[in-house]
Amino acid sequence: MSPRERFAGSVLPATRELSDLLISARPAQWVKNLVLPLPFLFGGALASARGWKLAAAGFVVFCAVTSAIYLFNDVMDRERDRAHPVKRRRPLAAGSLAIASAIGVAASLGAGGLAAAFLLGERFGLWCALYALLMLAYSLWLKRIPFVEALIVAAGLPLRALAGAALAGLPASAFLMGCAYLLALFLVIGKRQWELQHAGNVSSSEHRPVLASYRHEGLDFLFVVTALATVAAYGAYSVAPHTLKFHGHSFGPTIPFVVLGVARYVRLVYRRGGGGSPTRALLIDDPWLLSIVVGWVVTAGWIIYGH
Repeated sequence: MSPRERFAGSVLPATRELSDLLISARPAQWVKNLVLPLPFLFGGALASARGWKLAAAGFVVFCAVTSAIYLFNDVMDRERDRAHPVKRRRPLAAGSLAIASAIGVAASLGAGGLAAAFLLGERFGLWCALYALLMLAYSLWLKRIPFVEALIVAAGLPLRALAGAALAGLPASAFLMGCAYLLALFLVIGKRQWELQHAGNVSSSEHRPVLASYRHEGLDFLFVVTALATVAAYGAYSVAPHTLKFHGHSFGPTIPFVVLGVARYVRLVYRRGGGGSPTRALLIDDPWLLSIVVGWVVTAGWIIYGH
């Protein structure tokens, strides 16, 4: 074998492994971590270059922590994922990524991310550690408890926001955290509904055992209730007196974007068979949904910084 052939033989497997690790780290899911800089936006901290740098650093650190959790979760769920019509293509479920490599990278990302989080700020590090511990508990035990598992997954969104507020040195609005939690619960219920209906030719409980405890009627009810509660809570927050701190202007102009976004996602779930991945729906499946989110961000930024 020539030196060139030996070099190619060693490089190609390493490249494939790196590609599989990147896929398992779920970079598409990092869009959820954009919730972390929102306290910087709401608190006016993005008016300075330091605020932008700190928000970016916090985002990168949280991406490392969440990717470590995703890798660990894929290791734990690799057998069940093989029964899922989509998840069976994941590198660990497909057998193309070694378990030892995944665990090693997960440990490095988790330890490195948490260490960097504490360097950025003690309170920020504590929120990141709480998120990591909660999601590890979910992967190991809590995902088997019906409804509790949905509540735990939904907690990831407000925890990101609380970490961002801690990093920005700003108080977290309990009202806004409640809105974030309701939105996350709405998305999680929609995802469970899709999984119950589109599990393929195998029993849905084979890839997510807790689904055996859910019923379509109950999920339908919760989906509608959380949709209405999300819109109502955000509407109340937007026009509440304590939000009139942005040059005397309320967040009222952003309400139509929330109404449209929730309605669009409901339509996606019921009429287009979506809902299996809220992130995919936002980034790929429905450009209108992405446009609504961008519109909300631009309008919120104009209210805070444009007057």
